[in-house]
Amino acid sequence: MRLGASATRERLRRLEQRGVITGYRATVDETVVGYPLEALVEVDLAPGADTQAFEDGLRASPAVVEALHATGDRDYLVRLRCADTDELHRTVRGLKAELGAQRTLTRLVLHDTVPARPRLPTDPELPARGTRSRRPGG
Repeated sequence: MRLGASATRERLRRLEQRGVITGYRATVDETVVGYPLEALVEVDLAPGADTQAFEDGLRASPAVVEALHATGDRDYLVRLRCADTDELHRTVRGLKAELGAQRTLTRLVLHDTVPARPRLPTDPELPARGTRSRRPGG
């Protein structure tokens, strides 16, 4: 689709007003800025653990770049970006010692086969199905 500058601005404004576009951001190459190690950590909380304190602790940890509370065998899936294996080790130990994780399973990411991306409708002018995005601003 080819639009002129003013038509593009108007289309963006409408998409922003409808909540389709929730923000803008820069994409940073985490390897270039010193965090080449990416890991996925499956976490089980101890019975009776304070989930709010756990989630607050995840938000406060600089190595945690994403955390999902999901269904299945594990309580959480946590994505980490670390400078090296020492930082990874400290972070995972902190999940247990400080945040109440009972068990963790850590996997190193070898290759980002399909980088995170939004799923977009084929025609952005159509009303979206379902509810709004679970991740405001991103």
